[in-house]
This record gives sequence, structure tokens and C-alpha cells, in this order.
Amino acid sequence: MTAVTSGEFLKEFTLYANRTHEDSESFIIQRKNGKHLILMSLDAYNDLQKKLYKLQQAVKQA
Repeated sequence: MTAVTSGEFLKEFTLYANRTHEDSESFIIQRKNGKHLILMSLDAYNDLQKKLYKLQQAVKQA
């Protein structure tokens, strides 16, 4: 995971979007107000959601 400033992200949006989609790379977008964001591909997000759901189901059954 790579950290970039919000200004750099906005300036090079297409580059970061392509790297996220094609290389499955995630980015921390650092904002001056401290409200940082994560950019990740939809596939990576969906994988995390599936893992979270399975973990929640396992905890409920325990």
C-alpha cells in the first residue's frame, strides 16, 4: 500500500486508478484535514467483504 497526497492523487487520478485496477495496488490518500481515504479495486473490496461475512458467521456459530 502506497500513501499519496490528495493533490498528487487528483493530479494523477488516471494513473492511480489504472494501477489500482490493473495491479491490484491500494493507496492511502492523505488529506490535510486528517480525513484520510483508501483507494482499492472493487475486486479487493468484495474479497474483504466476503472474508468479513465468513468471519462474522463463524463467530455467530461459536
